[in-house]
Amino acid sequence: MNTVKGSFYVLFQSYKKKNIIFWSILFSIVLLSFFLDTFFGKYISFVITISIPVYIFYSTMGAKILNRTMPYFLKLGLSRWQYLYNVGLFFIVWSIVGALIITCTHTMITYFSDLLHIKDTIIIHPIQFFENAQSFLLTITLDTVLLLFFLLSGLLLNVVFYRLGTLGGYSFIGLLALIPIVMVIFEWYLPLYNLLSEASVYVLLSSLLGISILLYTVITSAMYKASANPV
Repeated sequence: MNTVKGSFYVLFQSYKKKNIIFWSILFSIVLLSFFLDTFFGKYISFVITISIPVYIFYSTMGAKILNRTMPYFLKLGLSRWQYLYNVGLFFIVWSIVGALIITCTHTMITYFSDLLHIKDTIIIHPIQFFENAQSFLLTITLDTVLLLFFLLSGLLLNVVFYRLGTLGGYSFIGLLALIPIVMVIFEWYLPLYNLLSEASVYVLLSSLLGISILLYTVITSAMYKASANPV
């Protein structure tokens, strides 16, 4: 337990400054949008999304964690399995905290928009793609799973660069870039869109959670005998 607490403290301190800067900028943009809407609402409209910038931020943070923390933890005597176990727990907690912030922020924006009669600001969130599914708890659950998925996706990319170097990492990115091109060529995007549009939020949650578990399994397997320093 002490190892987990110590690991959480080090991981939190590693990202504390970046988190403060990110959330400060994001909240400043939201406040600026409200200010402009209050005075110029007759002439302009705003579309606000809190979740998407957070997804992107989490994925970029997940893509840097190995280089920033793994050599340090290995020098302290932790095994690779212990390190990845603590990182996995940290990602879960970090996802829950991020989901709470997103959902509470969306709730506050909606509340003040109704209170101030602001009708020119539109809030976008993935939960809106599902009818009759916009409950507070369900929104937090969806954001938690999505944030965990993006963290692990970023970590997987970090693993590729860590094990295969710059050439292998960019080759992997190039391979990923081919996927949407192939989908367009063979017109696979339409069946995929129909599948996603007809799926319920619970199916999406289960699928993303299953993919996240698979990603974590692949990551732990790939880092089992990894060097203490990146290639």
